Amino acid sequence: MKDQPLELYKAFVDDLVERSPGPYTRWIMEKGWPETEENARVNKVLQELTLEQKEVFALIAQSSRDGGIHDVLVYLSEQINLNGMDISFGGVAMAKEPFDTELYHDWVCRREGDVWPDPE
Repeated sequence: MKDQPLELYKAFVDDLVERSPGPYTRWIMEKGWPETEENARVNKVLQELTLEQKEVFALIAQSSRDGGIHDVLVYLSEQINLNGMDISFGGVAMAKEPFDTELYHDWVCRREGDVWPDPE
């Protein structure tokens, strides 16, 4: 299939976008960390927070997760562009910067809700 490398690229980025909303954000805003002895302290503090405070902590947690994903994508882009690294699935190499933008840029755009550009 001619577009398979492009479709692999899009799927890779979109799969990471789907992982962006992390569990910590939900745990902060909802019922807390799983009930374990190790998490008791965290849950105690969360129960004492106001809704506004929880929203701020959830924002910090999500920003940290997004920053980590972004940092890994920057690293992968550097490896792809500077060292010839390929990312492949089932022996098929994923497209490299098919839209003339970096991998991390495409992830940010998709996370923000942008549609994929026309590859032409």
